[in-house]
Amino acid sequence: MKKSEMLDELAAARADLSSALDGLTSDQMMRPGVVGFWSIKDLLAHLVAWESELVTALNQAQSNKRPSILRIDDIDEWNEEQYHTNARRLLDAVMADFEGVHHMLLSMVQDYDERALIDNRRYPWMEGEALTYLIEENATFHEREHAEDIRAWREREDL
Repeated sequence: MKKSEMLDELAAARADLSSALDGLTSDQMMRPGVVGFWSIKDLLAHLVAWESELVTALNQAQSNKRPSILRIDDIDEWNEEQYHTNARRLLDAVMADFEGVHHMLLSMVQDYDERALIDNRRYPWMEGEALTYLIEENATFHEREHAEDIRAWREREDL
C-alpha cells in the first residue's frame, strides 16, 4: 500500500468513526455500556492510547529500534491498565487527545519515507510485514471496529 493510500485509509476510518459519534451529547458519551462497561469516552481514550503507541512505534522504527508496541504481550491486560489510567480524565481532555494524537499520526505518516513504510523486508522485527500493516492494525482497522461498536450501542440505546 502506498503512503497516499494509507493516508486515505486513515482519513476514511476517522470519518467513519466521526460519523458514528455525530450528534451525541457529552452525557451520552459518558454512559457506560458501549463495549463492556466502557463509555464512548473510555473507548476514545482506548483509541488514543493505541494511536499514541503507534506514533511512538513509528519514531522508534525511524531510529531502527524495535517498537515497544510489539512488546505488548497481553493486550487485554494492557487495555485494562490504560482504562485505569484514563478513567478519571475529563471528556474534553480525552477529545483533545483524540484529535491531537491523530493529527500527530497523520503528520508522521505524511513525513515518513515511503519506502520505509511499504518495504516488508526493511524491519526484521515486523516479520515480513510493512509498517503500513502496523498502522492499519492499530489505527485504521481499530477505529472502524469501534465505530461499529458505537453504532450497535446507539441502536440498542435508540440514539
